[in-house]
Amino acid sequence: MQFFNHQTGINFTPIFDQYLNHTAIPTLELKFESSGTVSYRWKTDEPGFQMPVRVGKKGEWQVLHATSDWQKMQTTLKKDEFDVATDLYYVNVTRQ
Repeated sequence: MQFFNHQTGINFTPIFDQYLNHTAIPTLELKFESSGTVSYRWKTDEPGFQMPVRVGKKGEWQVLHATSDWQKMQTTLKKDEFDVATDLYYVNVTRQ
């Protein structure tokens, strides 16, 4: 693990620990607001879990650098139009 962390400059340890040591897969929680913002965070068992994920519209993805803390982003997409690239990641997604 230290090799990957050193070579990339990214701490992958919490990501690997989540997938290898816990039965639940990460869940990206999304909360849509009428003001055109979406709040997002990872719900995981592993402290310090951070994993970028592609969201938005297929072919026009944006990369979120989601953590376990709530963050916000502006979007023009409605709740039913806002996608997560679940074909690229082994994750769950909840939408409110």
